[in-house]
Amino acid sequence: MNKYLWVSVWAVLSLGACSHIKPVVKLAPDYRQPQVAVPETFRYDTPEQGEGIQAASLGWQDYFADPRLHALIELALKNNTDLRTAALNVEQVRAQYAIARTAEVPNLGANGSATRRGNDYGAASNYSIGLGVSNFELDLWGRVRNASDAALQQYFATAAAKDAAHLSLIAAVAKAHFNEIYADASLKLAERVLAGRQETYRLTRLKHKAGVVSAIPLREQEALIEAAKNNLATAAKGREQARNALALLIAQPLPANLPKPLALDKQYKIKQLPAGLSSQLLLNRPDIRAAEYQLRQANANIGVARAALFPTIGLTGSIGLASGQLGQLLQGNGKNWSFGGVVSVPIFDWGRNRANIEAVKIAQEKTVVAYEAAVRAAFRDVSDALVARAALQSQYQSNIAQRNAHNERLRLVKLRYKHGAASSLDLLDGERSSHNAESGVLATQLSLLENMADLYKALGGGLKRHTRDDAPTTEAPPPTAVDKGQPLGKPLQLKRNRKNVAE
Repeated sequence: MNKYLWVSVWAVLSLGACSHIKPVVKLAPDYRQPQVAVPETFRYDTPEQGEGIQAASLGWQDYFADPRLHALIELALKNNTDLRTAALNVEQVRAQYAIARTAEVPNLGANGSATRRGNDYGAASNYSIGLGVSNFELDLWGRVRNASDAALQQYFATAAAKDAAHLSLIAAVAKAHFNEIYADASLKLAERVLAGRQETYRLTRLKHKAGVVSAIPLREQEALIEAAKNNLATAAKGREQARNALALLIAQPLPANLPKPLALDKQYKIKQLPAGLSSQLLLNRPDIRAAEYQLRQANANIGVARAALFPTIGLTGSIGLASGQLGQLLQGNGKNWSFGGVVSVPIFDWGRNRANIEAVKIAQEKTVVAYEAAVRAAFRDVSDALVARAALQSQYQSNIAQRNAHNERLRLVKLRYKHGAASSLDLLDGERSSHNAESGVLATQLSLLENMADLYKALGGGLKRHTRDDAPTTEAPPPTAVDKGQPLGKPLQLKRNRKNVAE
């Protein structure tokens, strides 16, 4: 090749280096984390009972104790349609980011042509092949780079949203599992109540035959037996509905080989999960991270909108070979090259570009509001879970004492009734009180277990399968942007006395 062709080759290939030139002016605003007034610690926390434990670093297998629940969570993480949709959303945005990045480097294309023209004096053929770059934009104002960064932040936000869906699924499966055990315990309680009333009816009928009691207590016992049968049918329905809810979460029928569930009071390995400092919550909650990534994306979009006010410079270049005969095309006798540029300057757009800037600024302000709302909602979630935990623990202890008292009273009433010292009304009242106390214990126990699952989720727990570093994991590693230096889940800190909106 002659020196002109070498110059054209260098010009085309050097276009790729233009993507690394810093913009002439910085049009995207600097990111400033919004100021949100939050307390440093949470009320009703119990850090002295769980120092060094953070929910986000505590694997769900190390928090939940029931092997049956472990198996259900594994199935849900594999099959749940909502989580699969969230994962596909991440992959879709990843592809969109890859598309956006291609604008930072020249797109090299190959072309070839064959033509034959003629007139009254004869005909001629022309053949050509070449490589070329078409309208590569010099990113002097950072438009392309900001658009790429906006796509990257959207990718991070989508990945964080997938993490939030993951946490929600863990908590939902745990609560559905607790409801299944509760429904099964309620069914067994209903069976015991029915058996007890049938035994009482047998004794009442014997007394009626002996003339000790009238037919009125007998009819009362018959009505109570039918009421117990109705409660039994309701409990059976509740158990089946609880199993249906689990089947929906794991997206398949419940396997027959699942381990037997543990009792309600043996579902957790850690009874008192500490909330820790408020700043840790900002690190661990994926919904807060997603809101911050969206704010960074809004900042980059402002840079894109502002760049539209400035001229756009596009470069084109090509090199190739041409010949009048196809057989001599690759011999290099006919070389051609071209290099040029196009400048586009906005003059009259009737305020469209400035209106677009105003629109993206408003969108940024909305993301600030969304970030503040996410932080406040997160703190409310944790605060509500902590206060509920304290109240439910106290309520549960009271229910236990109340149940024991009513059961002992019922035992004594049954002895008195058997020997004719108590009436059927005394027995009826004792059975009803004992049954209500047993039901109250189960209901409070279920609420306490659900509260512990909600607190684990609210603190950002559930992404890890194990705490131990050498344990297997079911989760893929978080995505990172190596060239951007912004890994997903980068530390966030509470910043005070700073403006809420980037300027």
